[in-house]
Amino acid sequence: PLPSVNPKLLQGRVGQMMSPAGGFRAFFGAPPAPPPSQLPHPPGPGSHLQNLRPQPQMFRPDTTHLHPQHRRLLHQRQQQNRNQHRSLNGSGGDRGGHRSSHQEQIRKDPYANLMLQREKDWVSKIQMMQLQSTDPYLDDYYYQNYFQKLEKLAAAEEVHGDGPKKERTKLITPQVAKLEHTYKPVQFEGSLGKLTVSSVNNPRKMIDAVVTSRSEDDETKEKQVRDKRRQTLVTIEKTYSLLLDVEDYERRYLLSLEGERPALMGERKQKICDIYDNLRGKAPGQDRLSDDHFMQIMCIRKGKRLVARILPFLAPEQAADVLMATARNLPFLIKKDAQDEVLPCLLRPFSHVLYRLPLGTVTSLVQQLTNLPQSAAAPTNLHLTAVLQNKFGLSLLYLVLSRGEELQSSDTNTELMQDNQWTELMLMATRELLRIPQGALAKPVSIPSNLISLFSRYVDQQKLNLLETKLHLVQGIR
Repeated sequence: PLPSVNPKLLQGRVGQMMSPAGGFRAFFGAPPAPPPSQLPHPPGPGSHLQNLRPQPQMFRPDTTHLHPQHRRLLHQRQQQNRNQHRSLNGSGGDRGGHRSSHQEQIRKDPYANLMLQREKDWVSKIQMMQLQSTDPYLDDYYYQNYFQKLEKLAAAEEVHGDGPKKERTKLITPQVAKLEHTYKPVQFEGSLGKLTVSSVNNPRKMIDAVVTSRSEDDETKEKQVRDKRRQTLVTIEKTYSLLLDVEDYERRYLLSLEGERPALMGERKQKICDIYDNLRGKAPGQDRLSDDHFMQIMCIRKGKRLVARILPFLAPEQAADVLMATARNLPFLIKKDAQDEVLPCLLRPFSHVLYRLPLGTVTSLVQQLTNLPQSAAAPTNLHLTAVLQNKFGLSLLYLVLSRGEELQSSDTNTELMQDNQWTELMLMATRELLRIPQGALAKPVSIPSNLISLFSRYVDQQKLNLLETKLHLVQGIR
């Protein structure tokens, strides 16, 4: 329990609020205890009704200087208490009726009498302690500014009025002396380690915050990574603005006059070029493109969705370059997309790009997906394995193989070297599909209808049946 406070510190315009014997008593709580001369007699036949009589006033208007709103609330509370006492001490006089009505009132409020008076006083004491402030303008900013406005309004009214000057009441909280003390942890002679002694003002330290010193090189690298990500986010937002302008050109084109349309088409073409340069990180006067900038955009969820929306507007060469960069770095993108799983949104725009590409470009795309040419010493193709174990990677590989087989069978003038190259790629993909376990193979979004007939040209019947069973199982079960 907290020690009692000297009541002389609380003397002022609010009257005596503490008693030396009883410690702190809540200002808005029950009235003070009567003097010994006024103590009730020993309990008699009707002594249980004495507590139901109206209590004396909670405050004295001649000594208390409260905020008007607080005074109004106290007055309403007093009025409610009087009404309750009158209803309990009605003229009926039936003790059983009083008891039943009192029990009914308790039954209506399931949370009544959950706290003892001692607990209520403890809560009130904490609330009154929170009202203490050494800097009221900082701790109670809105209250102070509210009364400053009221004082300005009152001063303006007094300038124009002839009535007597009114003093506006304010809430005055009791000032309790705050004792400064220095915490000294409890220690015992011969004890090992720190003692787990805690209090309200000095809680137990749960963790030790160890400040690790980092070198300037580490801080510089961290700052560069942070700045690089911020720059990537800025690039994505700028590219989105350009994309919205390009999408708006269709509406402007329909509403424009015949003579204005060539200029609009030129502006649209220039904005599409700017979008591609932002996407691939092409600086003015630079011909060589780097995949690093494009990978930074593709590592962000919003960047992947941006690429999916941009692809239909790009020229075939530009769209093919974006598709090639994606296939080249697909294992890295798959790892970064493990949580987002946004890469499948690129399948539809990539399929439209595929149907505009010639056989040579499709062959190069399969080489990028399978990471060929590969060194002969490598037992397995890790690049292709990562592609086959991912939903987006396997679906994209099926689309590319299906489109390449269509071009290969329809074009009779295919060069022998190009034909041999395509055959080698198909054998590589088939061998890896047969090697990978059934459980490790991903479930594709869809399987092209000509895929089984495609594999039949490069494997025997036994392997073809195994491939067909594996593909159907993956599509139907997983």
